[in-house]
Parts: sequence; C-alpha cells; structure tokens
Amino acid sequence: MDVTFIELFGEKHAVTIPDFAATEELMIAFAGAQRRGGVALQRVYAAAVGLCTRVGKHAGADYAAERFDVLAYGGKVYTWLRREKGVGIADLGKAFTVLLPLLGAAAFPRDEEVKTALGNSGGSAEA
Repeated sequence: MDVTFIELFGEKHAVTIPDFAATEELMIAFAGAQRRGGVALQRVYAAAVGLCTRVGKHAGADYAAERFDVLAYGGKVYTWLRREKGVGIADLGKAFTVLLPLLGAAAFPRDEEVKTALGNSGGSAEA
C-alpha cells in the first residue's frame, strides 16, 4: 500500500487515517464548520492534521483528554502549528485537501467497497 504524505513546516508527515469513530467525528465537524466558516474550519483542518499524522503528538495535543471534541483538540494543534511552527492558514488548508478525500472514503465507503468487504468476510448485505 502506498503511503500518503502531507508537507508542513518544511517536513513531510506520513498519513494514517484514525479509527472509524474519530474519522466520522472529523467529517461531521467539517460539515458543520463549512456552514460556519472561519475559526471552526481552521480548527477542523488542524484536528485532521493532528489525528492523521504524528503532528498532534508533537503538539502535545491529546484527543481523549479533550473529551473527543474535534474543535477543542483542533484548537490545541492549530495554536502549536501557528505559534511554534509558523504554519500559514493556506498551508494548513492545502494539507487538509490531501486528507479530505482519504477521510471521506474511510467514513463513507462506496457501495462496491462495502459489497467487496462483505463478500470477503462472509457477511451479507441483506439486513
């Protein structure tokens, strides 16, 4: 499997999609932040970067300690990226554009992917 990377503060960071719950929470927060825009959207971008790479750990952010609150966690990662690493908002948005399709595919698999997974596991698509 190919590894995807994002680039921030002059370094490449390997991407690993988090567990389903965190991925779904990111996508729900992203949908809400799109309607509000501004700071909420920036925090979602930062949360995605933090949860999908080691950046969150480097920032000292802990998703569980933030009670699995995407915006609170994203605020911690965002502050570290902006203050400590000088990451611009445009660069953060660019990194998120790499992550968004990966997160979307993980949270909302296409019908064929579901059928394939069920076929391989012996499960049934019928309820």
